[in-house]
Amino acid sequence: MDAISSLSVVEEAGVTNSGPCRIIEQPLPRELGTCVLIPGFLSRAECTALIEAAEGRGFSSAELDYPPSYRNNDRQVLADAQLAAQLLSRLREELPGGIERLLPGDLIPNWKLESINERFRLCRYQPGQRFHIHQDGVHHRDSDCRSMLTFMVYLTDGDDFEGGDTLFYAAGPQAGEGKSNLVARVRPHAGSLIVFDHSIWHAGEEVTRGVKHVLRSDLLFRGAPEMLTPVNTSVSHHQGYVWTLIELDDGRVASGGRDGSIRIWHEEGALSSSLTGHSQSVLGLIEVRPGVIASISRDRTLRYWDVAEERCIRSVTAHRAAVLSIVLTSGRMIATGSADHTIRLWSEDGTLVRSLVGHDGWVWGLVNLGQDLLASASEDGSVRIWNLGSGQCIATFPTSCALRTIDAFQPDLTGGPAHLAIGDASGQVTFLSMDLSDVRELVSFKAHDAAVRRVRFLHDGVLATCGEDNRLRIWSGNPSELIHEDTHGNFVTDVIELRSGSRVSCGYDGELRWR
Repeated sequence: MDAISSLSVVEEAGVTNSGPCRIIEQPLPRELGTCVLIPGFLSRAECTALIEAAEGRGFSSAELDYPPSYRNNDRQVLADAQLAAQLLSRLREELPGGIERLLPGDLIPNWKLESINERFRLCRYQPGQRFHIHQDGVHHRDSDCRSMLTFMVYLTDGDDFEGGDTLFYAAGPQAGEGKSNLVARVRPHAGSLIVFDHSIWHAGEEVTRGVKHVLRSDLLFRGAPEMLTPVNTSVSHHQGYVWTLIELDDGRVASGGRDGSIRIWHEEGALSSSLTGHSQSVLGLIEVRPGVIASISRDRTLRYWDVAEERCIRSVTAHRAAVLSIVLTSGRMIATGSADHTIRLWSEDGTLVRSLVGHDGWVWGLVNLGQDLLASASEDGSVRIWNLGSGQCIATFPTSCALRTIDAFQPDLTGGPAHLAIGDASGQVTFLSMDLSDVRELVSFKAHDAAVRRVRFLHDGVLATCGEDNRLRIWSGNPSELIHEDTHGNFVTDVIELRSGSRVSCGYDGELRWR
């Protein structure tokens, strides 16, 4: 019996809530944002039916979509418009004054609750599984419809497992997950609904005994179109986070983000065109040749685009999980790295040449070293050097932390040593020297107070680093010397230096900033 019929049968049997909830709790100080807890939103019988239906469909590890250092629980995605409609109707009954009244005062007149996102995420936490501190992403349905509040129902009662509390924090990863930053702890009770701002930092505590189930979605609001018009005209925007940037041969900038689009910008930041076709976030871009872009995505595809004609000219399923990294090699092949732990080599036209296997975690970063060599950085904490001619790993440099990014400074194509920079999940940046099959550490330093999302060498060996502490930092040739810092409204994900000498950076606030 599926989730819809299970819920309907329970309602017909008369096991429902008897009118509006008598208690609505507010676990957090109002200044941190909206957060309300509604006990008894679903009955225990309804929770049991949803769990049984989910277990019948089967859970899978979240590892193909999220790195284990971020979350390691089991999950399942369920598209169910009928269930969304049923839950929305019940929510309106429980809050007869309207969910809109929970929004900040300046938004109440302009935004109206439209729906619950029908893309439900059912999550199962078994012993040893948790969800580290994070913010929830905004889902954009169209130009004037977006999610603002997380909608989560606890399906398992806290008496049936240990650990597993929802933890709320006053600040993000830069402040840590310690007690000093913890502002509230919510113990799950079967049937309770918790609704809160996407922007509130929270975590799912590790389950140490038993099994915890939750049903997760979003509340979608529709506002007047002018509500989404950027106030700051010195920045450019995507709907949702921006992940990656490149400069094109003609001097324009291409960006990719959570809205699945590739946007092309004139240097002053005016939108030139948009390329659409990916069904999920665009995570990497390269220009294969003038006028042709290759893109990779969480939707597992590698796509080729004719920029002038604004159309996709080829699409291939590149990996069995999210494709995270892409680079053009010295032999004019395209290399892609994936959450499936593999690297794949493609001809310029998108024909698979070979796979490189050896990493035991997500392949976050790739960089061309010249001389038919490629370097990769992985969630498994290692840097690997690959001979693309033989397909063999010729050197491995292990570290003690999950890696997130890698770049090389002007590799000497005659065979001299390349200088590499790697960034990890703890905020550390390490410089390496790579000579033939020998990789040595030169220096390591704390660059950010949270994970490093990107390292980019700029002119003359100057290093730019992007962090989950919302900072873009520029370091001199002496890596301990900070020479510039910018702050975004959320995680900073990429930065490039243009041929004109200006810089463009982007992040989870959805903005491209031109400097």
